[in-house]
Amino acid sequence: MVDGPRHPEPHERSGFAAFDRLQDVCRRASLALVAVVREEADDEGATLSILGGETLQHVDAVLDGLVALARARQFSAEELRVLVRRAGIVAPPVHGSLAARAADAAADHERTVLRPVDGRTLLAAGHARVALSLIPRLPPEAIAWPRAHRTYADIPVPRTEGELLERAEELLRVVWRVAAGDGRRDEPLRRTLAFYEAGARLSVAGFRAA
Repeated sequence: MVDGPRHPEPHERSGFAAFDRLQDVCRRASLALVAVVREEADDEGATLSILGGETLQHVDAVLDGLVALARARQFSAEELRVLVRRAGIVAPPVHGSLAARAADAAADHERTVLRPVDGRTLLAAGHARVALSLIPRLPPEAIAWPRAHRTYADIPVPRTEGELLERAEELLRVVWRVAAGDGRRDEPLRRTLAFYEAGARLSVAGFRAA
């Protein structure tokens, strides 16, 4: 196995508390994923606890922010069809039909809770968008994935809003499975580690410029 960087390089505090918290989350997630890749996760479960706690919360915030920022004109027709199918959106039932009555009855017993979108969620989404764009340009010394020739140049930058959401959903799936103890070293895990390595190195100046 080829040795790689054990810790992301520290950055000076930006003075922007919310941004600094994002950087800290990315650094801890990166370290946890490296420990999993190298089979060095601690016996007490602290490594997986990080992934199952604050890392999952971070990915949820990224997804919420991306959805809130999305606009229909940013999606192609095919992407919109995929999103509609994924969300289970269908035509409303005919008034008075059995399906309509069942829906009305269910509405009497359930209440939809809408989560407000705040600035931290939008910041997480913007930070993630920039981090994903930086992955192919990470220098070899920043890459911990065990390969003789360290590069993420083959990992594509999302080109559309649909691809951006797909990558965020992949992050969620991978973090969930790793937090549950699945340590497969596959390409989704490599892309997830790359995302957190890029996110940990992103400076506030670079973020604003993007």
